[in-house]
This record gives sequence, C-alpha cells and structure tokens, in this order.
Amino acid sequence: MIVLRSPEFKSPPTLPVTVLMPWPVIHRLDITLPTAAANVALDEALLVEAEDQGGPAVVRTWELDHFAVVLGASCRIKENVEIDACRADRIEIARRSSGGGTVVIGPGALNFSVILPIDAAPELRGIESAQSFVLGRVRDAIARAGISAELLGSADLTLGDRKFSGSSQRRLRRHLLIHASLLNHFPLERIDRYLKMPPRRPAYRRDRPHSDFVTNLGLTGPRLIAAIHDAWLPTEQSVIDAKIPESTFRTLLETKFSGIAWIERL
Repeated sequence: MIVLRSPEFKSPPTLPVTVLMPWPVIHRLDITLPTAAANVALDEALLVEAEDQGGPAVVRTWELDHFAVVLGASCRIKENVEIDACRADRIEIARRSSGGGTVVIGPGALNFSVILPIDAAPELRGIESAQSFVLGRVRDAIARAGISAELLGSADLTLGDRKFSGSSQRRLRRHLLIHASLLNHFPLERIDRYLKMPPRRPAYRRDRPHSDFVTNLGLTGPRLIAAIHDAWLPTEQSVIDAKIPESTFRTLLETKFSGIAWIERL
C-alpha cells in the first residue's frame, strides 16, 4: 500500500505579490509519496488525467526524505549513473517519462511540477518556449523572494554560471508536464558520488565537474514553496487542492514506473 506523506513544510507563507494567470484555475498538490518511482508516476498520472479525463491544471511540490537518482526517459544508466556507489549506499534509481538529464534528489532538493493545457498561453505551443515560459515564471518568483537567478542553457536556473535547477518536459496532444528539481540546501557531494559526467552538456558548463558546476539556492524551505505557489496560484482566488487520480496513478506505478523493465530500459 502506498502511504501518502505531506511534505515537511505544510503552511508556507504567502508572498505579497498578485500574479494574474492566462488560465482560470490551477489546483495545488503539495504531497510527497514514499519513493521516487511513485512520485514520477504521480506526475504522469496527473498529466494523463488532464489529457484523457478533463482533469485540472496542477502545480505540485514534493521533497523526498531519502536520496534517489532519477533518469530521464532516454538516459542510459551506464553512461550517467555511478552504479556501484548507488548499490553500496542502497540508493533508489527511478526513471521518469519526460526528457532531460539524470538528477540526484533527496532532502534539501525541492521538486515542482506543473501540468498545463497547451492552449493556455502562446508560449506553451513550442517545446523550448514552453520550457522558458515555465522556468521564467519560477525565476521571477524567486526574485520576488529576494534572490536574483538566471535562465541559462536549456531552461536551467542558475546563480551566476552555477546551476541549481534543471527541468524536463513531456507533451501530449493537448496538455504538457514540466517538472524540475531545485537544489536548495542539498549535500552537493552526493551528486559527484552518484552521477557520472553527463554525455550531453550545455555550453555554459564548460566541462566543469559537478562540484564546480552546481550550487544551492539557499532560501528557507517554506519560502521556496511559497515562491513556487506565487508563480502559479493567483492570490485573489481561493486555492483548490488537487485530488490524486488513484486508479490512473496505481496502474502507471504498477505496470510501468516501478518495473525493472522500465527503469533499466536503456
């Protein structure tokens, strides 16, 4: 049985800026499931529910209480993951359905996901413009929280030229999912231990090792969650909590995301 766990930060403060949205309502879901596989399965379930069942647009935040490696859909394990170190430390390895690179997540790394109708804004019609649109909103909300970040590479969020967030995207016919992890108070040495140098690297990285390339954002946990909410939830409307699409979620978790055939497909 999957036991649902609310994130550590239950009541983040509301930032004092009202942001008007080009769509009427986005539902909020702040919940963390016990495993990385379950959490990426839930993101996929929310996307499928929106596409096939008329489910709502959703903004979600979650943060694991243990370390895990999450592969992009087309990433090869042997090229990206320090397998022996992960086995020695009993690190979970999962694979999401979206693109992008391989990441290490866990305590101190906040994850957020947005599920949106593609026709909600003109920028969402293209892959690169959608990525920039979503991450740009988050960058601006972080700036309102007091830290000036930049958008570099393929929608990376950085402090100067050091990355604290990468993102990925999955598109269906009418809806898309963009999700990202944000290093906030994360033990960065874990990235060197569990990940190899990625085969594909943005030019601004300049082949720097992980230790010289990544950094932490450094907001308090509640403040960062509030910034994510500020990017997507208009303060003049009552917030509606999203519901977990239980049947879709459990089917995806059991038949795909928890299976070795999916995780080790490449």
